[in-house]
Amino acid sequence: MANKPFDIPNNGDDIAFAPEDETLVSKCASCGGNLVFNPSTFSLRCEHCGNIVEIRHRMASEIDFAKLVDAQSAWNGETRVFECNSCGARQVISRKNMSPVCAFCGTANVVALDSIVGLKPNAVLPFTIDGKNAQEVYARWARSKFFSPRKFKKQVRAEKLVGHYFPAFTFDSDTVTTYVGELGEYYYTTYTDSEGHVHTQQHTRWFPISGTFNRSFNDIFVQATAPNTQVTLKKISPFDTDYAQEYTDNYLYGFSASQNERSGLECWNEARGVMEKNVRRGILGTYSYDVVGYLRTNMQCFDITFKYVLLPVYIGHSTYRKKLYNFYMNGQNGRIVGKSPKSVAKILSLIFGGLAVVGGIVAALLLI
Repeated sequence: MANKPFDIPNNGDDIAFAPEDETLVSKCASCGGNLVFNPSTFSLRCEHCGNIVEIRHRMASEIDFAKLVDAQSAWNGETRVFECNSCGARQVISRKNMSPVCAFCGTANVVALDSIVGLKPNAVLPFTIDGKNAQEVYARWARSKFFSPRKFKKQVRAEKLVGHYFPAFTFDSDTVTTYVGELGEYYYTTYTDSEGHVHTQQHTRWFPISGTFNRSFNDIFVQATAPNTQVTLKKISPFDTDYAQEYTDNYLYGFSASQNERSGLECWNEARGVMEKNVRRGILGTYSYDVVGYLRTNMQCFDITFKYVLLPVYIGHSTYRKKLYNFYMNGQNGRIVGKSPKSVAKILSLIFGGLAVVGGIVAALLLI
């Protein structure tokens, strides 16, 4: 697996690569072939002759929250929206990509739309696993599935493996929270009834609380995708947003992306809810108590910033007996969620084996 370019110490300065205006190309200067982003070298590589074009990497900066409220930075200047006629999926692809393929079903049956692409990302988590390594990671994962048929494990290979970026927001904020509440501690008394039996009785001693609680938050992560996609991405998380790079379309060469399906303000409201829950836990953690009567909080947020970041995911499938088995892979750490074929013989063998063990235990008990 390739090393991250972000591991190179640069004391906050840009990595000294070729001038930025020389990298914004999609064709190889040597042979005219297509340039694609290569996760192994963190550069652009010609698919035809292998020529390498270095690009500049710069850590992504936070953006003031006011710009999210009044976001006007459209992404349609350098990208287009395509819709797949086979599965209906929509994706954002660089205008310099002349041969788009659907990331979700692998067909080339896609057409350009006039849709507005929407808010432009300011950050991207580049793929750190290249296509070859992704194939190997998937093969190991598929072979580890106990119930998969032996024949499938021997020939397993990802087909139509596509790198795709999904959108998310991260939020930073300082918070100051005033609070008032009532907490209770249990205490116990004993008494003896008329028949001489001793009983223990629980009581609650209530006490008021109030004060101010300060907490800062960094990179509260909220997905900007549809609910079903959010479930999938959570299963292959985490994504290391500390290494987010400043977005340029270089990272999109050879890959595609999804539009945000949730607005930045909607995502902020979710992030704020996460912060409020964290603050409540922090407040309660400063006291010794057994039960909460009530806790009212008033959280104020200051110095709010955000990043709109693209997350790297490989989408692929394998075929077994003419049936497709889809999977999603985290393009940073190789974590996978997906489906694989099941061997009926293995499942029945396990069931009957379990029944035989249970039968043996019952028989032994009957002989005792």
